[in-house]
This record gives sequence, structure tokens and C-alpha cells, in this order.
Amino acid sequence: MLRAQWLADGRVQVPADAIPASLWDDLAAEAEKLEYDAIPRERTVPGLKMLRDGSITSPQRCHVHPGGEALKTLVRHPALMEVACEATGSTRMVAIRWGYKWYRPGDHMQVHRDEGKCTITYSTGLVGDLGTMGWLPNLRWLPSAEIADRFSGEAFPHDDGSFPVLHRVMTGFDGVRVPHWRPPYEQDLGVMVTCCYASRA
Repeated sequence: MLRAQWLADGRVQVPADAIPASLWDDLAAEAEKLEYDAIPRERTVPGLKMLRDGSITSPQRCHVHPGGEALKTLVRHPALMEVACEATGSTRMVAIRWGYKWYRPGDHMQVHRDEGKCTITYSTGLVGDLGTMGWLPNLRWLPSAEIADRFSGEAFPHDDGSFPVLHRVMTGFDGVRVPHWRPPYEQDLGVMVTCCYASRA
């Protein structure tokens, strides 16, 4: 089932009850504590840039932090590994990066593709309403150079697809291949959790 969903649309969900509520509460408390040390991430050079690993960078603005022990506990949770392996067909996954992202009014992330090492990327809304992720699975197999050219003058596609960034439910997606983006944030504060796993077998 998960494998079929992954192949069809490039995304899957971790069961909502897989992660205990107490861990979500710990994560929210940790994010609140670490916000004061969050690092601004702001790329203002217009257009999309293709990197050597096939990923695409683009203008963005938010604040980030790699997190602490609560986030490490989430990243090590077996449910994330199990869903990642079943969806992608891998037999072993290794977490290679994770963190919190803080979004305030106007913060955004334009069309991009994740770094080439990420077999699957997870995200969830931890605090606030994170709205939707822009999502174009029909362009999944298009070369990155063509993606960069196609959206070089368009910050946020008008003919966009999307999927909801669920509250405290992890969604795994093929961010390496499917072009995706975060439209300008419109609420007071949203905190997102992200983590990325790479296949090792």
C-alpha cells in the first residue's frame, strides 16, 4: 500500500497514532526554548539554481535550528524508519539531517528540489497552521535543468498542486524529485519539523 502510494504520488503518511502525544509536547517545548537561538535563513538572489547533485535552490526566508534531544528522539523513532523503508523499497535508512523551521508572516520557500542524498523527507506542522506544501508530482522525472528554466521567472506556480502540512502527523515525500515550495506564510507563527533519511541498502 505505502509503496503504491509512493510510486503514484511521491508521498506517504506515518500513522497518526504512531508518535506519542507526550513526544509532540516535548518537541513543542523544545522548539519554544530554541527559538531564541534560531538562525535566519534568507536567500534573496532571484531565480532557481541547479547544484551538482541535481538539487535546486531558490529564494527563501525563515529561521532554522537543528534541534535538541526531543527532536533526536523523534528522528530515531522506528515508525519513521519503517514507513520510509516500505515506501521507498529500501531495507535500511539513515537519518542525515533534521531541524525546526519557524515561519512568520511573509516567510516562504520558492520552488526547489531537496539535496540528492535525501531518499525521503518528512515534515509536519508542530505549532500553528502550516497550510499547504506546493507539490507538482507530474514533473517528478523532469531533469532539474528543465525545472530551473521553467520556474526561473515564477516565484510560486499558478497551476499548482498542493498537499496539507498536517498538524503533528508526519508526511514523507520525494523531495529530491518532485518540485515543491512553501507559499508566503500568512499566520502569526508556524513551526515545522523536518527530517531527511538516506537509503543505505
